[in-house]
Amino acid sequence: MLTLLKIQDYMSKALRGETTVSPETISAFQQECKESAIKQLGTQRGDYRVRMSGLGRPLCQQVLDKQGVKEDMEYNTLFRFMFGDLTESILMAIMKEAGVEIVDYQRSVELTIADQLVRGTLDVIIKDEMGVDKVWDVKSASDWSFNYKFTGLGGYEKLKLDDPFGYLMQGFLYSEATGLPFGGWIVVNKSNGQVAVVDVPDWCQDDKEYYLKDAAERIRFLANPDLKPFKPYKSVAETYKKNGEEMQTGNKLVPRECTMCGYRYHCWPDAILYDRVTSKAKFPPQVWYSSLKKKEL
Repeated sequence: MLTLLKIQDYMSKALRGETTVSPETISAFQQECKESAIKQLGTQRGDYRVRMSGLGRPLCQQVLDKQGVKEDMEYNTLFRFMFGDLTESILMAIMKEAGVEIVDYQRSVELTIADQLVRGTLDVIIKDEMGVDKVWDVKSASDWSFNYKFTGLGGYEKLKLDDPFGYLMQGFLYSEATGLPFGGWIVVNKSNGQVAVVDVPDWCQDDKEYYLKDAAERIRFLANPDLKPFKPYKSVAETYKKNGEEMQTGNKLVPRECTMCGYRYHCWPDAILYDRVTSKAKFPPQVWYSSLKKKEL
């Protein structure tokens, strides 16, 4: 909580013109912007490697990645990735200037899991108000994720139930590699600039053993030379309410787990992006249909 208050206080003072920024912070921010541009615009895809940041993703994605299948995403995804990188870099710069006690950041770490060396780069280690060093992950999030996964109705337990990007495994692997507790996430809402600190409760530190075991099982699974691509998710019937009764439109939706996946076109080649048939909004949200037989109710 103290970290959040320091961030908010610094940002408020900056808006009033009451802050300064060190040359070191500016230099680090410039370097991170440069690295983001190189990563997103000028980096060729290399061979598949198991990394702490990706090991918790769905295994179906990792199998395709390992086999060299290229992700096929809409062009605007590039801006989302770069916005995310830059937003996180801005937040890191603010934390430095706000007096958050940063012990280390962007540290390269490694860990041997199931006889395989796994590497990663943690975001930041912060000394909390009790003098305890903890590993934290800095994330940028959409408005929906910020409000329903990280804050409000969300939080650690919500993320634990719905974690398609493997955030929990990532954090606990950093924790194991450093010997430090996993503090949680410092999150910025990309839509409105709100910041939240999402703690991993002390009583949940024991969850690390589960994620270490799961990581080992995943590595052994991915080491199988005879792996074949597989599609674990099935299309979902589109439903709506009529006189209090749930009805089906006859259409099928691409499962939610697949809608943001870069391999969606590989697994769902006939998917159609179309206005939500069941929506009564003037400008209906668009969703992915695996089968669109009925375009209006």
